[in-house]
Amino acid sequence: MMLASRARHASDGRLVLDAAGGLVVGALLVAFRPPAWPVFLSAALVFLAFGVWGISDRALGDGQVGPRASRALRALRVLAAGVGVASTLAFIATGMAVMLGTWIS
Repeated sequence: MMLASRARHASDGRLVLDAAGGLVVGALLVAFRPPAWPVFLSAALVFLAFGVWGISDRALGDGQVGPRASRALRALRVLAAGVGVASTLAFIATGMAVMLGTWIS
């Protein structure tokens, strides 16, 4: 609920910046694969999902879309939420993996 409220109060430009920035950074990370790139990729996907969710929620809230577009936007919003949750969990897991490294107990 807190993230939904934050996305609903964010400006259109901020949501577009989050979505576009997450997409561009994610693509660059996949292309160049720097050290610890999975951690940064999951963070970029969190921003992408936040922006996409906010944009689709805003479009639904305007009420100027037809029923078919409304269903598509609702599906996009659910997909973005799923990607956001999965990316957050991946961020935690990959961050822990990088911090622990090859530590042998």
